[in-house]
Amino acid sequence: MQTTEKKIRIIRDKLSRIGIGEKCLDDKAILLSYSINSCGNLCSVPKIQ
Repeated sequence: MQTTEKKIRIIRDKLSRIGIGEKCLDDKAILLSYSINSCGNLCSVPKIQ
């Protein structure tokens, strides 16, 4: 299991690699919007309405 800090670092790294600069978002917003799946790929978190 990944720690929260490591997960945030991985998500930010993957976002910057694909050209999405999410520097204006804080860590909580990053975790609410994006996740890393079991294969290590970046995926969006489904929004619950």
